[in-house]
Amino acid sequence: MKQKKRLWRLELMDPRNLAKEVHVYGYNFEWQTHIVLIVLSLLGIAAIGVIFRLQAVYIALTVIAVLGMLPVIVLMTYARMYEQQRFGDACAYMEQMLYAYESEGKILSALKETREIFESGQMRTLIDQAIVYIETGVSSTEKGFLAEGLDLIEQRYECTKLHTIHDTLLSLEQHGGNAEASLYILLEDLEVWKRRGYVLQAQKKQQHTDNIISILFATGLCAVALYVLDGMRDLFSTVAQGECIMKLPVIQFTSFVFLMWQLYVLVKSFRNMAADWLGQRELQDDKYILDCYERVNGYDKRKEKRKSLLLALPCLAVTVLLSLYSTWPAVVSGIITIICLCKHKIVYNIARRDVNDAIYAAMPQWMIQIALLLQHNNVQVSLARSMRTAPPVLQPELQALMNRLALHPESLTAYTEFCKEYDVPEAQSLMKMLHSIAEAGTGDANLQITNMLQRVNEMQQLSNQRQDENLRFKMQMIFMYPVLGATAKLLIDLTLGLVYMMGMMGNMGGV
Repeated sequence: MKQKKRLWRLELMDPRNLAKEVHVYGYNFEWQTHIVLIVLSLLGIAAIGVIFRLQAVYIALTVIAVLGMLPVIVLMTYARMYEQQRFGDACAYMEQMLYAYESEGKILSALKETREIFESGQMRTLIDQAIVYIETGVSSTEKGFLAEGLDLIEQRYECTKLHTIHDTLLSLEQHGGNAEASLYILLEDLEVWKRRGYVLQAQKKQQHTDNIISILFATGLCAVALYVLDGMRDLFSTVAQGECIMKLPVIQFTSFVFLMWQLYVLVKSFRNMAADWLGQRELQDDKYILDCYERVNGYDKRKEKRKSLLLALPCLAVTVLLSLYSTWPAVVSGIITIICLCKHKIVYNIARRDVNDAIYAAMPQWMIQIALLLQHNNVQVSLARSMRTAPPVLQPELQALMNRLALHPESLTAYTEFCKEYDVPEAQSLMKMLHSIAEAGTGDANLQITNMLQRVNEMQQLSNQRQDENLRFKMQMIFMYPVLGATAKLLIDLTLGLVYMMGMMGNMGGV
């Protein structure tokens, strides 16, 4: 079951409630373990407090923050193990279902065979429930008892691949078709997806380790810098030994803020590790992409240029006024004016780039669905049926395509207008291929579908590379957070230390 509650809640401070939340993931969290973690956390805070010589109030606030975040870290640790188990179970289920259906030819028989590879657990229970439901032969909706039985599994394992496999098996059982070719396509796609999932998680695990090392290194560096500054007091014999740079109010505050920042980075790294393995791993959320799509398609250059000009005029006036008094503020204001003047181009280009990336990422999976549907449907029916499960970014283009085909079903232009405004050359090649299949008929389409699958594999690899680069960049940015925090603290500490030393020198001069 996918966890949808907020990670931090006040009731989680109660060990009993935390144990219940962990139990939701299928694990037991003993109170003895909780006590050990609390003791270790307090010892760690005590050590940090001694190293940075924090005042009691800052140590108390740090204790509250760490104890407050400890249940979150515990939950995310178990959530990661839970998501890893879900991913492994889902992969094993999908793979075995495809092989079992290939040999049995029936969904119910395939389910019974697949059940045997699982011991007691969530997947075994769900398969048993699906078998019992299907054997009743009674449906409660127009979907039918087969689809409703499989829905019991889909509801707990929210995964596009699982949905595609179930849809294909249902179509093969109800309508027939080339089962061997369809199952081969699904198995090949599943293997690529599974391998990528494990590689990505291995990278996340390594990055999490690097993040912890980065946090420890940055914290140690800041502590060493403070001790070096404090040790410089020995150069000034006239200054009382009781005066310590680390006890300055500003230094105390920056040390506390820095430690809170490191705690935030640690929690963020754990959260990144606990992400849903079965999720789509989208680069952007669907609502944002659809907004960008509407912005690009409804773009009025003259209107947007006029808005940018109106926005830039006040900035231009400020720039002129500033230039009469000071150069650098006027330069900064001038840069802002130029940005405002080019705002329409900047926003349009960003939106177009994001939509282009989203389409490129969505195309391979949709092309696989089309290849599966073409096994037992003509082109127009396949396109229409694919709209139900197509990624949201492709649905407006598919609807426009269906409208064009309703008016001109044999026109090549009706096909090639699909995603024409975006830099996705594979889309144009696919549309030409679909037009050719539509003209030749599904009976002679095997060669074209084989060529399509080759393009799918190539595009899938390129799409995966793009997404993985973005995900790796996000993970690497977490690694940089402790360094950025340490840099900010070092700048403040060194500046204050320099001022403090200058004051000491002034005192020596006055003696």
